[in-house]
Amino acid sequence: MKLIKNIIINFFFIIISVLITLIFCESVLRFKHSIIPNYDIEMWKYAKKLKIKSDNPKVGHTHIKNKSTNLQKVNISINNYGQRDIDINNNILNKYDRSFLVLGSSIALGWGVSNDETFSNVLNKISQSKNKRWLFINGGVGNYNTERYVNNYFMNWSELQFTDIIIQFFVNDTEIIQDSNVNFFTKHTHIGVVVWKLINSYKSSFKSEKLDKYYEKKYSEDYEGFSRTKIELKRLKKHCIENNISCNLVLIPDIHQLNPYKLSFINEKIEKFSKKNEIPYLDLLEKFSEIDEKVIWNKYQDPHPNSHGHRIIAEEIYNFLTK
Repeated sequence: MKLIKNIIINFFFIIISVLITLIFCESVLRFKHSIIPNYDIEMWKYAKKLKIKSDNPKVGHTHIKNKSTNLQKVNISINNYGQRDIDINNNILNKYDRSFLVLGSSIALGWGVSNDETFSNVLNKISQSKNKRWLFINGGVGNYNTERYVNNYFMNWSELQFTDIIIQFFVNDTEIIQDSNVNFFTKHTHIGVVVWKLINSYKSSFKSEKLDKYYEKKYSEDYEGFSRTKIELKRLKKHCIENNISCNLVLIPDIHQLNPYKLSFINEKIEKFSKKNEIPYLDLLEKFSEIDEKVIWNKYQDPHPNSHGHRIIAEEIYNFLTK
């Protein structure tokens, strides 16, 4: 009996010790991440604070309307339509000669840059300086692919009377997005997120392949994600024709390594598709290849462009639109 009692007491102390250790580690991590932002933690916070699950599986999630928070040490404010921009309605849009909706993922959203520094808002500033009555609205949502941002448009924004749509296409837009497995620890703790990332990195190290080989598969004609991408872009183009909306596609390259750039086959495929479907196409690879990629990285090895990168994107889009 005494032995059983000792076992129970020891087991109890082990549990308490583990809990105290976990609480201590969680506190240390939260303090550290409050001073030095961690990419995975900031993405986790973005999902917790600004996203809500969608009933439409082709959309996955949307932004929570009229919500704001600080991520990567910048404020992200979501408007009445779930966009990172000012509140809008058709009366506001109709005051402008042209109103542009930018569709895309985290690059269009402006991950890591302030609202004023996103290429959508830089385009607004350039337009104003040129005395053009143009308005650009940022419809970028993180962790989207083409299927998601096109379906989000039809589900939530097609009632808005935009004169133009700009598709900000990125190399991973054909990837089929799988929802992450979430448990209590990954949903509520920094420890859970860090451990989950370490485990996935360890698993990936055993099945790693070169980036160009990886994307060759994602752009093969028999890959379902590429087929879905083309179907959704055609559907959006058809909608634009029927509603007298101008539709443009802007391809932004992966800025991990621009010289030499090993993913140019993607540019060729998207250009061919755009020409075939009569979608005006802007390729920013040539412009970005002129500079050192590290100058436009948001953070070390972060594929999202910084404010300088967004400025380049805005200037190139403006020149493209005014040709």
